[in-house]
Formats: sequence, structure tokens, C-alpha cells
Amino acid sequence: MRLSLTPLGVLLGAIFSTTVLAQDSDTTTITDYDVISAPALSSDRIKSEVLIEVTIVGARLIAVGAHGNIIWKENDTWEQAKVDTSVLLTSVAFADESNGWATGHHGVIIKTEDGGKTWKRQLDGFELMTLEKRYFEQRIEKLKEQLESTDDEDVIGELEWQLEELQFQISNIEVAQEEGPSKPFLDLYAKDNQTVFAIGAYGTFLKTENGGESWQVISGRLENPGGYHLNTIFGQGDDLYIVGEAGLAFASHDGGESWETLDSPYRGSLFGGHIDARGRVWIYGLRGNAFVSDDKGQSFTTVDTGTRVNLSAGINTENGTQLIVGHSGTILEVDENLKVKKRTHPSGSVMTDIIELADGEWIMTGRSGLLHWPAKITEEDALATQQGAQ
Repeated sequence: MRLSLTPLGVLLGAIFSTTVLAQDSDTTTITDYDVISAPALSSDRIKSEVLIEVTIVGARLIAVGAHGNIIWKENDTWEQAKVDTSVLLTSVAFADESNGWATGHHGVIIKTEDGGKTWKRQLDGFELMTLEKRYFEQRIEKLKEQLESTDDEDVIGELEWQLEELQFQISNIEVAQEEGPSKPFLDLYAKDNQTVFAIGAYGTFLKTENGGESWQVISGRLENPGGYHLNTIFGQGDDLYIVGEAGLAFASHDGGESWETLDSPYRGSLFGGHIDARGRVWIYGLRGNAFVSDDKGQSFTTVDTGTRVNLSAGINTENGTQLIVGHSGTILEVDENLKVKKRTHPSGSVMTDIIELADGEWIMTGRSGLLHWPAKITEEDALATQQGAQ
């Protein structure tokens, strides 16, 4: 049984430093939840502030990050989107060139229908608590019915344990309803412009089948009785994967309707994953641990990364190389034979995502905002500015 909600700083502590988290409006002590509905403030320094994810949508680049900030670029200039929330945004995904979603702290999900120029809230933490409480109450009623229809002592013991856990979850929600929402979403996956999955802290798992007009809790589809954090969801076609805290790893091969628990190759937290051009599944996380599977997660091969830094995100490049980024400016290039070449960005910054442009340039996001490779800053400049983002 998990303890009641911990400070939000713990959730991303493995990715960001305490200094960075403090920039998110001091999320460990905040009691004013106007941040949910307050629009993102305009800034001329947004490219060098905390950005969490970046994606390519047609000819447009879009990045999301702290204080509800979203920036986009179609030609040569980055512009700031209009966003009706100022929470820390943790992920972004598009179903097509118009429809996209982003998730954030305080249970916020926002949507764009104009390719990322304007965004509006579809869900917040108050609504999330209502959804989850109703979901847990319905599960309790079903468990009580099962208890009344069985005399098997083993079954009764298991059902009673599940009832206790669900009642504990409801008590947590009741406390949160008084104190304010604190659950962050950590990632999402847009299967199409109607079907979207969102995951987050304490096993939170939601789905919409109508483009986000309504959301349903589907946490029970995963075998996660401890309520561990779900960090990343990724996929290709009907093959979807989720990884998270304590080595959690799940796979679905029917578009997210049913999920199997994978035999995880690592018991520490896993932060990222992607599928390469050959259909191999890559997962990675704490202390430089990285693994690859060529049988859809039924078995994994350890990748000797040669580093102990935390790894956050990765992609498959046009030439078949895998790029994985992490702390301390680390960029790993992994070839077809799983040989790793390590590069270090001169900023030495925490990096959380990476994309490859058509001209071969790489753009990363993280604690220092936008970063480039080939680097556009020297190590001396990075030390001097304490930014490293230009």
C-alpha cells in the first residue's frame, strides 16, 4: 500500500535538480491552485527556460515546459503559443498536423486543434479526482458483490485486501479534495485524433475515445497494485508499451484494450522508451541502464552504455542509429551492433528529449531549454551564462 501523496518534487527528482523544480512555482508548498487556470505568461527568454519535450508536427516544431509555456517554429523564428494554464507541462503528442494534446502537473490535460498555436484545458486535477473517486467506488461495489458470492477463504482474503486498498485510495482523494489536486500526468500517447491515453503518478491511467471531450479511468487494466508511477507510454500501430517506477513494464498488442505485465530486465525506475525502424523496443532509465528487445518485450538484451547517468528519452534516426539523452549533457549513439558512442554537450545540462531534423541537426530539451547538436555554445560560454541553451 502506497503512502498518501508525497511532495511533487519527488516525482521528477530523478530527472531534475531541486533548483529546477523550484522554478515550477515552488510545487512542494503551493496552496494556490490558480496556476491551473492562469494563462501562461509571455517571455522573451522561454527558449532558455525549462522545456520537457519537443516534437515534429509536419513542418512545425513544438516544445512544452515550465509555467505552461509552449513554443513553436515553422520557419526561422520560435513563437509562443497561447495556453490557458501555467502548470509545468510534461509531455506533448499529436494525432495529425492539427490535433494534439499536452499533459501537466495538477492533473491538467490541454488540447490544440490548430497545430499547436492555441491550447485549451480539457481536464484538471479537480475533475480527475472526481473521475477517480467514482471509478474506485464502482470497483468497491463489484468487489462486495464478489465477496457475497464466494465461500473460498483464499478468494475472500484477496478480495478483502483489494477492498482495503481501494478504500485507502478514496481516503487519499478525499484529503486531496480539501487540500487541492497534486497528481501530475507524466506522458500521453495519441493513437488517433479520437483515441488518446494519458499516464501519471501513482498508477494514474486515463483514456479518451472522443478526442478528449470525456475521459475514463482505466488504471485497473494494469497489474500495478502498489500504485507505482507510470513514466512513459509509447507505441507503433496496435503495439503499445508503458514503463515506470520500480521497473514496471507493460505491453498491449490490441491498441490498449488489454495489457500484459512484462518480465522487466531492471527493478529501478525506467523513464523512457521508443521503437526503432526494425520494430525493436528500447527502454532506459536510472543509472545508465538501457535495454532492447527484438520480440516485443518478451525478452531484453542489456545495452552497455558506459555511463551511470539517468537516461530520459531516445529516438531512432534516419540512418538507423539510436540516440538516447540524459543527465550531464549525455548523448548516446547506439549502432546496429549495440556499440555505444558517448557525446557530451558542452552545457552539461540535464536533457529530457531529443528530435532529429531533416538536415541531421539534433535538438534537445531540458533544464536549459533548447539545446542543439552540433552545439551552438562552448563549455566556457555555458559556465559563464549558467544556461547553456543558445
